[in-house]
Amino acid sequence: MLRHGRTYLEAIDLRLYLIRHGETEYNAVGRMQGWQEIPLNDAGIAQASLLGQRLTGTRIDHIYSSDIRRTVMTACIVAAHTGTSISYEPLYRERNPGDLTDLEYEHCEAFFTELDFEPPNGESPAVFNVRVREAFAKLIELEGDSDRHIGGVTHGMVCNDFVKICLGYDPREDPDFHWPNTCLTICDYADGKWTVDTLACAAHLDEQPTGHATGG
Repeated sequence: MLRHGRTYLEAIDLRLYLIRHGETEYNAVGRMQGWQEIPLNDAGIAQASLLGQRLTGTRIDHIYSSDIRRTVMTACIVAAHTGTSISYEPLYRERNPGDLTDLEYEHCEAFFTELDFEPPNGESPAVFNVRVREAFAKLIELEGDSDRHIGGVTHGMVCNDFVKICLGYDPREDPDFHWPNTCLTICDYADGKWTVDTLACAAHLDEQPTGHATGG
């Protein structure tokens, strides 16, 4: 319900532009990168530039980004197009695969599918879920009644967990669903709850490579 005399965008407390980072070489070959400082590859830089072009002229007041290199690079490219400042937030990091880092995805199926799987020296789904909850609770604490438009540059599993936590369903239950690199999800926070406007949209890529949807 709209507040009296206000348009929809005026009525929301916060608009979030949630972004998955651009492609890395690990994405391209299907390897677990976790918290490693792996940069975007050429395709990832091009993807982030296309997203930046898409968002040029869009109101984004500030960007919060994971502090891992691939997200930092993506955030900086988007910020260059939108003239936006950036803060770096470790809570936005990808789920830590621990000793699975560097392995090919095909050897890590339990990490993605088993609800109680805790990789050695990594994060279980429950621990990761608590961290993602904390990340977006902190965002609401900082920006939840600001009427601001915020960018959030993060990772595929964080995007998916956010949708599960805040919107109440798991997009990956649809076998055809993907979180392409640099996909854009637009969510609004108002009256104490989140709603989704756009989910995992990569229209800016057209026929460009979109990487792997599974990891990091």
